[in-house]
Amino acid sequence: MSSSRQKAKPVFDPHALDQDLEELWPLSQSRTPPPVAGTDAVTEPAAPPPADSAPPIEHAPARSATAPTASPTPSTSGGQVDRRRRLASVSASSSPGRKRFRPPEVLLSAEVYDELYRVQIAEKKVRRGLARTMGAIVLDAIEAHATRLATTWADQRFAVGEGQLFERPSSNAVPRRRRHATAPRTVVLSGVSAANGKRLDDLVQAWNAGTRSALVEQALRYEFAVLPEH
Repeated sequence: MSSSRQKAKPVFDPHALDQDLEELWPLSQSRTPPPVAGTDAVTEPAAPPPADSAPPIEHAPARSATAPTASPTPSTSGGQVDRRRRLASVSASSSPGRKRFRPPEVLLSAEVYDELYRVQIAEKKVRRGLARTMGAIVLDAIEAHATRLATTWADQRFAVGEGQLFERPSSNAVPRRRRHATAPRTVVLSGVSAANGKRLDDLVQAWNAGTRSALVEQALRYEFAVLPEH
């Protein structure tokens, strides 16, 4: 072999291989896929809702302004209730229809009062919780001597004494108003109801006793035998 031998022509065309490789390469990898038309619609921001669907703003302050006045605080409502109850109790106590009844009172001489007090103390020691009140003792005395009391002031006689010009009641007459040597005692007839108090005053008029005190005084004198019978 000599160096002067001409170089042989290659069997394969090098450029032909490049063309074949380009034809055999997949189309999806060699080219960029075109953009999808629906992609832009998805990425776009949502449109705002219509203006008329939004709640009106001007009504919110009105509701918030009226809310505190609709429901008062518990402390304020409780104070108002207590105040109304106090006012109701004061008005009820000051009402004349519900005025508390006060038992009647009489004036008794000291000697009659002492006997009345002695009898009541004796009953408290013996009967304890069953002892009569002063009013009950008085009513029992009036009932026990009702027949005698009914004629005590009706049968009074007046006569002209010796050496006198005018007639005067007899010495044994029971006075309608007594003169006390000592200060009389005020006695509350406890236990006497309003109805019995009215009945007692009616007997004063019916028996011409003059006063309630005179009737009670004479009934107790008969009961305790303070004066001799006449």
